[in-house]
Order: sequence, then structure tokens, then C-alpha cells
Amino acid sequence: MSGQNDLQDFFKENGSKLIVALAILVLIVVGISKYNESSKAQASQETSELGKAMTLVYAGESSQALVELESLMASNKLSGLSLAKAALLAGNIKYQNRDFEGAGKLFDLSVAEAGSATIVLAAAMHGQAAVSMEKKDFQKAITQWEAFIAKFGNRTGNLEARYSKEESVDEVSTVSDAMWLLTLCYKEAGDMAKAKATAEKLQKIYGDKPEVAAKVQKFFATL
Repeated sequence: MSGQNDLQDFFKENGSKLIVALAILVLIVVGISKYNESSKAQASQETSELGKAMTLVYAGESSQALVELESLMASNKLSGLSLAKAALLAGNIKYQNRDFEGAGKLFDLSVAEAGSATIVLAAAMHGQAAVSMEKKDFQKAITQWEAFIAKFGNRTGNLEARYSKEESVDEVSTVSDAMWLLTLCYKEAGDMAKAKATAEKLQKIYGDKPEVAAKVQKFFATL
């Protein structure tokens, strides 16, 4: 099986799940207020506005939600973390509509405005790399996945530390997915040495996850 088929299988099976997962992350962080960026009254208003858009998304009215979000962002009513949330959610909708150019710009905006909000920043960075993969810009995706893993990945694969509960945990739960997609990107870019090395690293660090072990085993079986 070619690397392209691996990528097609991934997006066929997980593409919509990625969008839903990112949207849920936004829902989780909608209630987070960053008072050093705005007053409590303003933060409350921003949360209310974003809440309306989320309600539309979960009612299946994504098109109207996108209109609301774009209107909010254009009005300059949002700033900082609230703007990052709105851009992330709007980016998700555009990604789902296969408007990858528009989605990429919104994910870029979300990254720029997320500050230290780890969940929002991670979701937006994940979106950036996913867009690059969809556009088949695998070299750019490689750079983005590497940055994602370097920033959020803390697990080492040290079994002794893991068993003694001293192994550091990742800041977000999607690092293993990022490493798997990095493996596929290396393969697509024709760098089989790095693809194999990354797959081996993935097995070492996250091989305790059955789904990861199965992917790595399948990867090596197709070489």
C-alpha cells in the first residue's frame, strides 16, 4: 500500500472526527476568561457571542455559524483568546467545507492570538498541519508536525519511569496522532529513513496504545 493510500484512509476514517474534536475543544474553552486582556463585562459578552455560534454548529447550522463568526471577527468585538476561539471554530467549518485556503488563514490567526491557552493553540496548530496535508504540501506539513510534537510532546518511552509514574505526560492528547501523520508525511516526501525512524519512535513512546501499535505494525508490513 502506498503512502498516498495511507493518507486517503486516514482522512476517510478520521477527517470528520478531526473537525468534531476541534469543535468540542472550542466548546470546552469557550468558558475560559482571560481577564488580563479584557474586562469581565467584555469577556462575558464575547463568551455569549461565541456561545451563539456554537449553538448553531451543534444545531447543524454551520453555514449560519460561519456567518456569525466572520461578522464577529470583522466587527473588532473580539480580541486575544476570544478571537483565537472564533478563528479556530470558523477554520473548522471552512476545513469541513474543503475551503483549505480559508481554513489555513483562520488557523494561522488562531495560533497568533491563542497566547498561552494550550488547548486552543494545539487545536489551531493541528489544523494548520492538516490543511497542509490536504493541500499536499508535505514539506510544510512536516515542519508543522515537528513543531507541534516538540511543543506538546513530553512522553519519553522510558518504561521504568512510566511504571513508577514518573514519566512526563503530554500537554495534549493528540501528540501520538501528530507523530503518526508525520510518519506518513515523511513517506510522501520520499524520506523513508525519517519515516521509519519516526515510526520506530512512535512505537517506543506510544506503543502501549493498541491503536498506535496496530498502525505501526501495518506501516512496516507495507514497506
